[in-house]
Amino acid sequence: MPEDIAGETLSRPVPAAERGEHQSHWRLLGHLENAAIGQRAPDGSIAVRRGEPAGCILFGPYLHLPEGRYRLSFRCRSGAPRLAAQPVLGVDVIVLSRFQQIWRDFTAAELDAGVGSLDFAVSPEHSIEGENQGRFEFRFFHLGNADLAITAVELERLPPEQVPAAEPCLWRMLGRLQKSWLGRRSGDGSVSVRRFEAAGVLLYGGWPYLRLPGGRYRLILRGRTRTRRRPGQVVLGVEVFLQSRWRSRRWLMRLARRPETNGEQQAWREITAEEIDAGPVAVDFTVPTEIALEAGADAPLDIRLHHLGNATFRIESVDLLRLDADRMPAVPPPSLASAAPRRPERCRIVMIGNCQTETLRQGFARIDVLNKLFDVKYHFVHLPEKHLREFAAKDIETCDILLVQDNRMWDEFPLRDCLRPGADVRKFPLIRFASLWPFDAWNGPGDRQAHDREAPNLTFPYLDGLLGRLRQEIPDKNARFDAYRALGLPGSLPGVINYRRLHQIEHRRLADMDKQFGISIGSFILENFQNRRIFHTTVQPNWEVFSLLMKFVAKLVGVSEPISLSKGIDAGLRNPQVPIHPKVARDLGVKWADENTRYLDHGRQITWERYIRSYIDHYG
Repeated sequence: MPEDIAGETLSRPVPAAERGEHQSHWRLLGHLENAAIGQRAPDGSIAVRRGEPAGCILFGPYLHLPEGRYRLSFRCRSGAPRLAAQPVLGVDVIVLSRFQQIWRDFTAAELDAGVGSLDFAVSPEHSIEGENQGRFEFRFFHLGNADLAITAVELERLPPEQVPAAEPCLWRMLGRLQKSWLGRRSGDGSVSVRRFEAAGVLLYGGWPYLRLPGGRYRLILRGRTRTRRRPGQVVLGVEVFLQSRWRSRRWLMRLARRPETNGEQQAWREITAEEIDAGPVAVDFTVPTEIALEAGADAPLDIRLHHLGNATFRIESVDLLRLDADRMPAVPPPSLASAAPRRPERCRIVMIGNCQTETLRQGFARIDVLNKLFDVKYHFVHLPEKHLREFAAKDIETCDILLVQDNRMWDEFPLRDCLRPGADVRKFPLIRFASLWPFDAWNGPGDRQAHDREAPNLTFPYLDGLLGRLRQEIPDKNARFDAYRALGLPGSLPGVINYRRLHQIEHRRLADMDKQFGISIGSFILENFQNRRIFHTTVQPNWEVFSLLMKFVAKLVGVSEPISLSKGIDAGLRNPQVPIHPKVARDLGVKWADENTRYLDHGRQITWERYIRSYIDHYG
């Protein structure tokens, strides 16, 4: 890695088509999206304070990669950690948002040199050469333990002679567990509790929420005891839950430092003082396929350690290890109790649609009244990946309600035959607004040359059909920009789409949508688009529009209680924002958009002119 790559991260990746071979090196920081936390700098670097909520900082860029081994490297400065021995940063490599390749967390000491890396493999079935090619995503997590500044992220394809051995997935959980009012936490993160303190939950949870792939896992605890009442007496209880949204939204529960009592128990073990002192204590459990990450389930892990009041002891580490097939015990340990009875079955819903549908699924998970009633799975309407079809087919065959986005691609959905006779199928609308982006490839002719040059890894995911046409007609870049800016003024640019006419068509389409579904979302869009930003791109509404759609879908499945999404979800919806042509804005009466308006693009605030000139420069 170069000594200083932070300044190079703004350069766009070199398309493989120009090199005549697969690309082997990517500078990614400028292409990663930032989440709700952290502050993005103009150079693309991002800083997050220790006191900000733990969670995802950066994610993306959904790359399609050739088969082989890769190394993800990054530069990260860490401040002084609150808990010295606990991780401050976690990095996840995941494909198709479901198949986890590797997880690794880093302590401040491990980032002392300012750099970190992890290796992973792209298998044939997920590679760009395979018919089931996957979209690879890299997620960086702030663990709430230190100030962090990420200044560069790079991906390198390793030559065969440099391929290292595969790393196991290990999560160091002690610093992520919440402590109750019992016990005391030391500066290294360890937790001590005295014998005479009241029995009860000592540690619980795991924040940010951790969702796991299917398979076998081993929870490993290390600690030591001091005073005991009687030899052989149980002093510690360890419990593992899945599907536990243990983090309470009720302030009284938070004040009491108590977890919510939901979830499905996967394991329980009682541990004596002698076992703690003898060395690491293991608790094995299984994540069933139906509630695994790859099945599209939202089943957060919840680890609970119970002080039983029989000894003074200290917990020094709580680690979670994913077991490989050759490390799985032939027989579960005798101390592993069978799972407790599951809570009553929730109504099973499967949602089919585009990325808007995934946002709605998240709403079902986050809104308590919906999460208690419904178990919701989502599948993308365009489903070419064979390894996802078995999950989708099983879900569709067994669901109680199938919610389908009113999208013409549903007519070509490959698993329609999996619907059982008499299945309850209900439709909801696809929300889009073409008026503000009349040249977007979503709304008409696209930029075929740009697509063919870069697909499937597009630098600009929203291609501009008019800029694609002008590339052929006006070779000079500055003259091309001037013609695009003038947009059909007398003598400037003939043959431009009549965007006023397009807006009239949109007006009628939205009115027809409202009439078809008995909603008022279309009228809300038309009444408000001129006064404030309610769409970020043609197909990405803001939180207000999504909240209206969420209310409709909840009503569709029989929920009469008030339902709404919070403004906080907009952090994930507004990045990127596609700038609006100033002349289109003026002619359609949009008051909030002009040449000086700032738009969010991969964490940076940019103007319309900078975005268009960047597009022109990149595609030549």
